[in-house]
Amino acid sequence: MKASIPAQAKVPITVLLVDDHDVVRQGTREMLHRHTHFTVVGEAANAEGLSGLIQLKQPDLVLLDINLPGKNGLQLTQELLARFPTLSIVLFSAHCELQYIRKAQQLGVAGFLSKTIDEQTLCAKLLEAMQGGQRPVFSPDVAEKLAKERRESAPNPFTAREQEILIQLAQGLSNQAIAKLLCLSVKTVDTHIANLMKKTGLNKRTLLVAYAFEHGLV
Repeated sequence: MKASIPAQAKVPITVLLVDDHDVVRQGTREMLHRHTHFTVVGEAANAEGLSGLIQLKQPDLVLLDINLPGKNGLQLTQELLARFPTLSIVLFSAHCELQYIRKAQQLGVAGFLSKTIDEQTLCAKLLEAMQGGQRPVFSPDVAEKLAKERRESAPNPFTAREQEILIQLAQGLSNQAIAKLLCLSVKTVDTHIANLMKKTGLNKRTLLVAYAFEHGLV
């Protein structure tokens, strides 16, 4: 199934590819050419002459690698957006460390996509980046990395003992087994689990376990 695009959007979207690996540019170009929504109007392997190429080709979108010889993709993004403020830049990289993602957000990129994504996701995300909605757009793995960071930085509402019991719940232990393991009374364990449910608004052990995994607490 091909990616869909709103009828009012400009078609085709003209794309300039910037990557120092010939095989990556070739593969990306072939993927985009299989979708009528895109036309690749130019390619570059580094920063040399890139501004002039953009002026000449007038692309709607630049698909830009981060790891380039000379100036890297983040440096280029800052320079290009200063010179071409209406240009849409999507970073397309194997380097998805949080410091790169955060810097890209600060610079105002239209998207940050991992090179591990498939053709369908790549095209869908590029279309999303050009639709003028919420920006930047992220590939699923990048979005999950940001979500994990938010979960880990959020204040933990549980006491150390509650956290300890939550871990044991996730291991499938009964209240009696948890009490024995932690040298507590069963009543104390029951109280801690009741507090966990009150703090989370959940009323089942299975939901507590799911919450723990979802929020990276175990």
